[in-house]
Order: sequence, then C-alpha cells, then structure tokens
Amino acid sequence: MRLKESASFMEAWLAPPVKVLGNIGAGVIAVMMLITVADVAGRYIFGQPVLGTYELSEFMLVIVVFFTIAHCELLRGHITIDLAVLRLRQKAQDIINSIMYFFFLALFIVLTWQLVVYATEQHGGYLTGALEIPVFPFIYVAALGCGLLSLVVLMHFLLFLAGTLKK
Repeated sequence: MRLKESASFMEAWLAPPVKVLGNIGAGVIAVMMLITVADVAGRYIFGQPVLGTYELSEFMLVIVVFFTIAHCELLRGHITIDLAVLRLRQKAQDIINSIMYFFFLALFIVLTWQLVVYATEQHGGYLTGALEIPVFPFIYVAALGCGLLSLVVLMHFLLFLAGTLKK
C-alpha cells in the first residue's frame, strides 16, 4: 500500500537526523550535570557560584527537551493510556489512533509555525540578565524539534491510516 511505503521512506529519511539530535540532547544532559556540580561546589567550597548557571541550565534544558522529543516519538516511547482501546478490534484501534495522530500533527504544525514566527520577532530583542545571551536561537531550537516531531507524527499517522484503510 502506498501509505506504508511513504511512511517507510519517511522513516529512512528521518531516523538519522532525529537520532543525531537525540544523542546531542543526551550529551547536553551530561554538560548540565557538570555545570550544576561546578556551581554547587563553587558555592559551598569557595563561596562563589558559577555565574549564569541558571541561565545556561534553562537553555540547555530547551536543547534537551526539543532535541529528544522526536526521537522518543520515533521509538514510540511516549506514554499512552490505552486500556479501553486495547480491547477493541485492530481496525477500530487504527481508526482511533489515526484520529489522535491527526490532532497531534495539527497541534505541532501550528506550534512549529508559531515558534518560528516568535523567534523571527525576537531577533536582536530579548537578552538574558547575567550572561546577555540572545534568546531567539533557542526558540529556533524549539521550532526545529517541534518540526521534526511533526514529521515523525505524520509518519505514524500514515501508518495508522494505512491500517484503517486496508480491506
């Protein structure tokens, strides 16, 4: 069926960049831990915390969340509550999942679009207090993550739709 072929093509195309961004997000978690340990040690041992730790942690958290969310969806690692749905026939499950993924896709397409609009408006705008880091690049990071998530959700939507339409 064409929908399954399209989804397989999308997976082959999407999996490498999604995995790379997921690995970058995992690496950023390690850097966050090191900065936090240095901040705590600096505060209690030397009486001087690391300047900007809070801001850096915020920005690194943006990278972690939005670089790993598409990877989690690619692995279907998100939590679902499907107690009632699992008792239905496979075709009914595919119909419900198709509807759910359609709304999920619409939500993240709108979110991606609005994040790009917001980031574009923030060029040369807001800077952080202590380190004066511009915020707009991290809004673009969020938009990139949501955009990739939208593509992965589209792929899963096509798979469930193929299950719904098969005879």
